[in-house]
Amino acid sequence: MNYFRILTGALLVGVLSVGCKQTNTEAKSEETLSIENMGRTISFNKKLENVVVFDVGAMENMAELNIPFKGMAKVYSPNFLAKYADDESIENVGSFMQPNYELVSSVNPDLIIMSSWFDKDYPEFSKIAPTIALGIAGSNYLASTKENLKTLGQVFQVVDKTDKLIENIDHKVEHMKSVISKSDAKAMLILYNSKSYSVFSENSRYGYIFNDLGIKPAVVGLEEGSDHGNVVSSEFILEHNPDIIFIIDRGLVMENRHADKKDVENPLIQKTNAYKNGKIIYLDPNAWYLAGGGYISLNMMLDELAQAYK
Repeated sequence: MNYFRILTGALLVGVLSVGCKQTNTEAKSEETLSIENMGRTISFNKKLENVVVFDVGAMENMAELNIPFKGMAKVYSPNFLAKYADDESIENVGSFMQPNYELVSSVNPDLIIMSSWFDKDYPEFSKIAPTIALGIAGSNYLASTKENLKTLGQVFQVVDKTDKLIENIDHKVEHMKSVISKSDAKAMLILYNSKSYSVFSENSRYGYIFNDLGIKPAVVGLEEGSDHGNVVSSEFILEHNPDIIFIIDRGLVMENRHADKKDVENPLIQKTNAYKNGKIIYLDPNAWYLAGGGYISLNMMLDELAQAYK
């Protein structure tokens, strides 16, 4: 028996085997992408085909970028995403508050994009597919929106396109700041819900309109309160007498009914400067309440705010 030949053959097989492992590892590395998200390192295939989306901001950003998704939270999706909500080829996987994990799994996703507001759902999502979380961090609305775009640019390898959208946002914000800085008007942003008023402060989810755009608040020093603002009375609103009142009608999107204008603009509200000057502006709750952190809704919000300064 030729032991030298046997030994040489074994060594050759070993070398080939190691070479194959290295090649496979390199190939796998070339096919996958890793990003840091919410303190986690998330790895997924670079070629994404079946994406499921629960974050509304991510949906609208993907829509703006013409990036398809196979599943979405259609419940309570804003009207400007109706094209996707009505598309039967896109699976309805529940709502961002109540995911249907069975339906999510049926899509066989290679990536799930969830809302950072509901991080409790991450363990279940991550059992199904790699999962990233996007959304708004506290009162850092503008910064979060741009960060969401940056993340999607990395995930879908369209950084040039997302950089352009971020540039558009920056230009629009600078223009708004310039216009607003010339006004001394003080404003109040109110969520109206079933004859109840809630005011949002500089530290709220909508704080960016004061902190980043320079809108002057009629009320200073309010605590952050909840995501639904600080509940106040008509007397409180009149006491602080805003020159501009922005109204978000929650019932329009949650109960599909318009608030009665007579209830909103009651006799006390009619004594405010805002009412007298025709500066009570009703905002689209699809953009302000249902959405968050997306390019489409942010542009809608900025356009509506600009109406008060014409």
